[in-house]
Amino acid sequence: MVLKEGRLWFLDWLRVLAVAGVFLFHTLRPFDDADWHVKNADTSEGISTAIAFLGLWGLAFFFMLSGAGAWLALRWRTATGFLRERLLRLLVPLVVAYVVLSPPQYFIEEHHKGRSDDSFLGDVKTFFSDLSGDAPLWLRDTYHLWFLVYLLQFALLGLPIFLWLRGSQGRRLVDWIAVRCKRRGRILLLAVPLVPVHLLLYGAPGPDHGWGEFIFFFDFFVVGFLVLSDDRLIAAVRRDAVPGLALGLGAFVIGVATGIIDFLEAWWEDPTYSWPYVWYSTLITFAVWGWLVAVLAFGMRLPAFQRPLPTPLARAAMPFFLIHQPVILALAYYVVDWNTSIATKYAVLMPAAFLLSTTLAWLLSILPGVSVLVGVKRQPAATSPRTTTG
Repeated sequence: MVLKEGRLWFLDWLRVLAVAGVFLFHTLRPFDDADWHVKNADTSEGISTAIAFLGLWGLAFFFMLSGAGAWLALRWRTATGFLRERLLRLLVPLVVAYVVLSPPQYFIEEHHKGRSDDSFLGDVKTFFSDLSGDAPLWLRDTYHLWFLVYLLQFALLGLPIFLWLRGSQGRRLVDWIAVRCKRRGRILLLAVPLVPVHLLLYGAPGPDHGWGEFIFFFDFFVVGFLVLSDDRLIAAVRRDAVPGLALGLGAFVIGVATGIIDFLEAWWEDPTYSWPYVWYSTLITFAVWGWLVAVLAFGMRLPAFQRPLPTPLARAAMPFFLIHQPVILALAYYVVDWNTSIATKYAVLMPAAFLLSTTLAWLLSILPGVSVLVGVKRQPAATSPRTTTG
């Protein structure tokens, strides 16, 4: 696989699958044990385990793909051009979606939890009365848009690192890593330098979108850039799909068997250094990296992923991400009050939310003047030798 030959279509397909995974994740949230914006009276321990599994590596995979996209975007852009493109693709849809979509979600959550009986306009006024939030989000009530807030900061923080990696000293480091990853399974050892960083800085995925989570996801954002920067690293990932799967699955099973879910729930409330923390933090880092290698490798191998995305699907991916959670909350607000089982509620909620989100995303992606506001970029010709994924 030679990176200079053109577009890596499998990354586009994997990004779409990641968005679909986020959608699936959010449709399950009303029924798990943890707090969320709209909750069913009854919850499911099985769903909670599935949420823990998806959340453990799914979002890290999303950020790794974004880091890979940053490498591809910098192939043909200057640093200034890269930042301009990131602002257009991330900041504009973030501002638009925050202003338009966060207030309805706030209204739904406040009324569902009985914290407000005000009108919609009254709650909108309350929402905009104070937008300041804690770092690293900086904004209050970003809901699912926290992902874009992180990506904007990652682009700014990562650019100096990326430029250094593209320089002579950085290339020597990449070459040193690539040479040592030629043997089977060695690519999995890229998790080793991440372990002390996560241990020392409390880097772990969590429910509060704090600095620990920020560090954790930023690390995999940088790793995504690193892996795409050398053909030998790409080949190592492609080769080690099965070892990666074994590591990810094995570490997850060991974690669940030794009580990782209960540990994390307590640790999120009071993060402290301890031997269990050292054990679980190390286990999480290796589990996530194993899954990321496996999924990325299978994406490279699948013949179906070696061709361009259908244009409507490519254009609707970002609008779908922006619109899907407000749709889920609006439907779940009514569905959770039905006097029926979780299975029946989910059998209605998931397909209905998917159909409505897909329809709205498609409309947003084709409306002149609106599409650019929701992060849709002009699709280059498939035959162009300078097409990139970014």
